[in-house]
Amino acid sequence: MPAADALPAADAEHNAADVMFLQMMIMHNGQGLELTGLAADRTVSEEVRLLAAAIDTTQREEVKIMQSWLGGWKEPTTASKDMTTHASHGGLPATGPEQIEALRNTSDANFEATFLNLLTGHQNSAVELTNLATDGVNPQTGDLAERIKESRADQVAQMLRLIGG
Repeated sequence: MPAADALPAADAEHNAADVMFLQMMIMHNGQGLELTGLAADRTVSEEVRLLAAAIDTTQREEVKIMQSWLGGWKEPTTASKDMTTHASHGGLPATGPEQIEALRNTSDANFEATFLNLLTGHQNSAVELTNLATDGVNPQTGDLAERIKESRADQVAQMLRLIGG
């Protein structure tokens, strides 16, 4: 029986689309983790705090899985630093350092609304990034992309409800 903390394995068969999707999603999740980390220390409603914590936990686990698969395939876990090479498939950062810094500097009175708006756009971009996996051949990567697409769409809907009041 596998250890409780064992990561799910991926079949060896993969192609460039599988690799690109995982690399881009690792980067995207890293940006999301920066955002959710800010909410932990700020004045937000309990519902927003719980949502941010759930997103943080999920995305940390996804990053571990994706890094494990890429490592098993002997592929780099990071995409090219020259993001212009990935622009044709949505490779530009969804949430740039300037936006994260602006959120960090937002007053407590405006933090929750700003956070929800920024994270809504960020998670919607994750839904779009799952399209990178369409041309992949690895079944586990495809399954992960589908789970990410569904969970992020649900999170976007929840955040839109919170924004709408």
